[in-house]
Amino acid sequence: MGKFGDEMNDLRLRLDGLAEAQAASSTNLRDAIGRLEDRVRELQDGDLNEEQQALVDAIKADVDALREAASAADDGYEPPVVEPAPVPGVEGEPAPGSVEDRERGGI
Repeated sequence: MGKFGDEMNDLRLRLDGLAEAQAASSTNLRDAIGRLEDRVRELQDGDLNEEQQALVDAIKADVDALREAASAADDGYEPPVVEPAPVPGVEGEPAPGSVEDRERGGI
């Protein structure tokens, strides 16, 4: 395999690693949320004593931390804006992509 093939293989491996990291992060957050929901269900009925109130406060702190972690997952990343390439028109014919241009997806 030549250098181009090696580079393409390396890119594929990196993209696979990125997808795996994103999936693991998502799974970890989902699991943590599920555990917190279970803890909330346990406390749902009745009045809270001091121990239970401390547990509720801890759950609230965990929820806030998870929300920050979930929000931070894409901090600083903005997908690039890609403008479509202009299509040159031909004098006397409909503008490319216009309603009158039936060959290029017009109505």
